[in-house]
Amino acid sequence: MLNRFCKPVCQGVALAVALCAGVASADVRISDGWLRAVPPVSPTMAGYLTVTNEGDTSVNITGARSEIAGHAMLHSMKTLDDGTRKMGHLHHVMLAPGESFSFLPGGDHLMLMKLQRVPQPGESVTVCLTQAEGEAICAGLPVLREAPSDS
Repeated sequence: MLNRFCKPVCQGVALAVALCAGVASADVRISDGWLRAVPPVSPTMAGYLTVTNEGDTSVNITGARSEIAGHAMLHSMKTLDDGTRKMGHLHHVMLAPGESFSFLPGGDHLMLMKLQRVPQPGESVTVCLTQAEGEAICAGLPVLREAPSDS
């Protein structure tokens, strides 16, 4: 009786593990990340970084989170026909193998909201990008008053 029950369950678990291994095969890297310093009473702050898919399968970045924020989102910045700019929710970023995407000042960016505390310049804050499959890519981002120089 135990074998009759165990065999299909064990096969199902083995299949699930194999499928998850395929999802996790993508190697995703965060680089050039930083958070813009804000006044001590600010409820939000913006983050910038480049995410690169160094794996052999596509990766779908669907969100963000941070230890200091009650809520975090990927944001897009669009210029409308009348020249005004509008910020909105960026639902996902799909990265093909070898592709990179940059969240930059004045463009698409991370938005940390409902700050539980406001980090000071010089601190490092952990920020994670979440994938559709549930995996997270995390990095410590320094808090800076200005964008880092390229020198």
